[in-house]
Amino acid sequence: MGARGRFRTMTLLALTEHHYSVKELAQIWGLSPAAIRRTFRDEPGVLRFGKEKRGHQRDYVTLRIPASVAERVYRRCTRPGFVPRAKEDEGTGVR
Repeated sequence: MGARGRFRTMTLLALTEHHYSVKELAQIWGLSPAAIRRTFRDEPGVLRFGKEKRGHQRDYVTLRIPASVAERVYRRCTRPGFVPRAKEDEGTGVR
């Protein structure tokens, strides 16, 4: 199978895999929708629909989270020794 065939196969798999809504994944994981939005906001592979923030206006974006992305994040968050970093610690190098 050539590169084109592999790309088509990967595209077909991505189109047919289940995509969770924020509310649906929040119920499954027992978290708030806000926590799910924060977790997946900048995660690669998440589909974003709507208008991005412009200036001082609020952004209205709908997220759809592919099952493979949800699994990747779940594995990352449940690995031994995982400690989530606080927002204020990100730029300071403090861990």
